[in-house]
Amino acid sequence: MSKILNLSAHTSDEELQHITNLLLFHLVERCGGQIQFKLEDAHRVRESLTTKMVQMQVGDEVRLRIIDRLPELS
Repeated sequence: MSKILNLSAHTSDEELQHITNLLLFHLVERCGGQIQFKLEDAHRVRESLTTKMVQMQVGDEVRLRIIDRLPELS
């Protein structure tokens, strides 16, 4: 899942990366301050997502979806 599809007209890819980092902190905080997993689990998930990508839209809310990777981005 190395690609993030930016659907936001007014958000640069650099800003999107910053928001992605903030979302990670937000997720950990909402999960009680800790998320734990094995690296092999993360690798297995990454392999299963080779045909997927994250679609992110930023407005008043940040919306994330996992979608099939667009053929032109493969």
